[in-house]
Amino acid sequence: MKTNNISEIDTVEVLDRSVPPKAGKPRDINFPEFFETKTSNGITVLVIEDKRLPLITTRFVFRSGAYLDHFFGENKSGLASVTSELLTKGTGTRNATQIAEDVDYLGASLSSGSDYNASYVSSYSLKKYSDNIFDIISDVIINPEFSEDEIKRSAEQRINSLLSMRDEGDYLADRTFKKVVFDKTPYQFPVEGIERSIRNINRNDILAFYKKVFVPSNLIVAFVGDITPEEAVAKINEQFSGWSGDNAPVNEIIVPVHKDKTGVYLTNKKGAVQSSLKVGHIGIQRNNPDFIAVSVMNTMLGGFFTSRLNKNLREVNGYTYGVRSMFSSNLHSGDFSVITEVKNNITANTVTEILKEINEIRNNFIQDTELQNVKNYISGSFPLQLETPNAIASKVINLKLNDLEDGYYNTYIKKVNELTKEEIKEAANKYLHPDKLVLSIAGNVNEIKSDMENFGEVEITVEDK
Repeated sequence: MKTNNISEIDTVEVLDRSVPPKAGKPRDINFPEFFETKTSNGITVLVIEDKRLPLITTRFVFRSGAYLDHFFGENKSGLASVTSELLTKGTGTRNATQIAEDVDYLGASLSSGSDYNASYVSSYSLKKYSDNIFDIISDVIINPEFSEDEIKRSAEQRINSLLSMRDEGDYLADRTFKKVVFDKTPYQFPVEGIERSIRNINRNDILAFYKKVFVPSNLIVAFVGDITPEEAVAKINEQFSGWSGDNAPVNEIIVPVHKDKTGVYLTNKKGAVQSSLKVGHIGIQRNNPDFIAVSVMNTMLGGFFTSRLNKNLREVNGYTYGVRSMFSSNLHSGDFSVITEVKNNITANTVTEILKEINEIRNNFIQDTELQNVKNYISGSFPLQLETPNAIASKVINLKLNDLEDGYYNTYIKKVNELTKEEIKEAANKYLHPDKLVLSIAGNVNEIKSDMENFGEVEITVEDK
């Protein structure tokens, strides 16, 4: 029987949407277990079996990248990137067009490239076409042609791309930043190279890099998807068992050093109405034991939308639409930087506020609530980094490239949530150096130079073309 009893209605509990729900206790993820073995000719094989979809993602990663450019002679930056790109541009039996058409016909994907740490070839396909795509991959890795026509075409495309980037303030600021922070080390030039170096790379350079880097003992192959370890190993043995090469020699490790004092480096961007800032210094290696503490500290400083830097520069002062800070970490070194863009007339004010926030996180303990909010953010967002097979493959390869323990990701969230405010302050003091900053700014030098002299000696830089 229907009732209109008002007292009964009054007792219904109404959800108060003005109060955020309580966060549950963060839990560690169960990172997928993976199979690992090594073939007789030295190839490391990793397999994560996932039969939910009939797809296979494969990544061939060679443990050498743009860091090696430095050791092939002066003006060779971009060599690793060019060599890796050309792998898929022709073999002894297939030209670039045939490779592209064959991959497209299979509904698959094939790409190649490099970063500072590694050179790679990646693919994904339906399981029923995995043998076909694997034939193509093995061909481009073992039998690249490196034809003069493709080298010339690649160089022209690369140079045109670099020319277009010279109109971007953030690119100019980044170029000067790396050149100063990593002076006389392999990290001083971008992975993609610069115009002069791309023009200077020839086929003999490419063949020399290929011969040194693309050898079995230097290779990690990661399979993720509908494939068993037995199937994966069989594929590798079938296509690569007869492949040989000398062990890739270890080059000298050149460690960059901090500047003695803060310096200002201005790159003129004619007619610019805003300044592109990259402010920072040397950072840490990826396998540094303090990496997790540094990551949490940096998230609080400028690593997510409600960070201190974004609140200060965007919400309080209205200087910018957004600002971020980061620790970019590589195998042998890394950097810390704060990146943003602001109008010319508030460039100096922006630097002042950046310094204020760096000093604040170094000098004072953070509030418990703020620390917990950051932990909740990291705990909630980390599992999203493992949603795709390619992302999982990248994480597994990351373990091997950076000499991290196999269970690293299984305890990551736990370690984040165990950090104390004392450890955060310690990390800030140890790895943030406001007295040794490189202030790299691309903009209208005439409008900002006098104000920037308040922060250190000013040097007008000339773009290294």
